[in-house]
Amino acid sequence: MATPKQRSHSGEGHLVSNIVIFVLMMVLFLGAIVAFGFEPQIGAIPAFAIGLTLFALAFFIPQQIIGRSDSHKDLAS
Repeated sequence: MATPKQRSHSGEGHLVSNIVIFVLMMVLFLGAIVAFGFEPQIGAIPAFAIGLTLFALAFFIPQQIIGRSDSHKDLAS
């Protein structure tokens, strides 16, 4: 019986999805930076709110929603 190859880390073998997620999060982050630059046109409070929201999404989506795939409890112990 053939044994499957053991992965050395959780993202191995998912190159395309990793690149797509990275690009989307980078777009959100750069959108946040651009939103802060719109302060003279739209006002300080809306620009700050939009920028802070985009930055929070760019930070928390990878950290909390996508998360780590190895965060389960170890059943062997």
